Amino acid sequence: MAKVLKSLSLKATVADAAADIDQINQFSVKKLSPEEVYCFSVAMCDNDIDRDLERFTNKTLEGLAPLFVGKTVISDHSWKSGNQIGRIYDTFVQKTTEQNQAGEPLRQLVGKVYMLNSEDNRPVIEAIEAGILKEVSVGVSVKSRSCALCGEKMHFDWTSWTMQCENKHVLGETYPEKGLCFMNLDDPHDAYELSFVAVPAQRNAGVTKAAGDPDVDEAFDTLLSCPDLSEHRKFGELLKHMQQSTMQAVDREERKKILEENDKIIKIFEKEN
Repeated sequence: MAKVLKSLSLKATVADAAADIDQINQFSVKKLSPEEVYCFSVAMCDNDIDRDLERFTNKTLEGLAPLFVGKTVISDHSWKSGNQIGRIYDTFVQKTTEQNQAGEPLRQLVGKVYMLNSEDNRPVIEAIEAGILKEVSVGVSVKSRSCALCGEKMHFDWTSWTMQCENKHVLGETYPEKGLCFMNLDDPHDAYELSFVAVPAQRNAGVTKAAGDPDVDEAFDTLLSCPDLSEHRKFGELLKHMQQSTMQAVDREERKKILEENDKIIKIFEKEN
């Protein structure tokens, strides 16, 4: 299972609070009026090839859509209860008139978000409307990653430090009559959150590993057996990702609380529908 963080420029339009208030109230404890909420639509992710040479397939986008309903919107992927600023109350996949880099129609997963129209949230609302909050990122998990050229599973080869498939197609390489090798993100397992991020086109967006992943086990075996990694061209990058993957106990507890709250709200929503 791989967790994926993907960033996209925010393309927000004002949603109709009056028309959607019944949907919104399925996730609120008290009954809200249209005047009490601010809502907007945002393109969360799409089927284009991103800067990591990865993409969500059309099927993956369709699978992610229901997983995002009821999930929280936070700031900078920071799982603190105080950083929750909104909630996704509806999603859909839309086909645009544009083409992605693979030459296919560009499809976007769009989410409708509501937040309280309060004084505390006024700075955030004004920043959205002024175009200052322009970047969003999704946190999801997928079960598999496949080669776009042949469909075989992709894995990281620690001897060559390349991502490649069983047929030795290397991520980022271009092959005659086949084209660019990029990676499809398949079989969505869960959606965690939509986040506003401060850094445009987040450089650290990508796949991070969970405990028990065979790629991680192989990575640690490689690290432990290597007498000197200080001069390795990828060591600094690897160390940075390892440091970012650690989480303090208090942060894990905050994350647990938010996930439990999401589950509780979604169960109520499913029961009523």
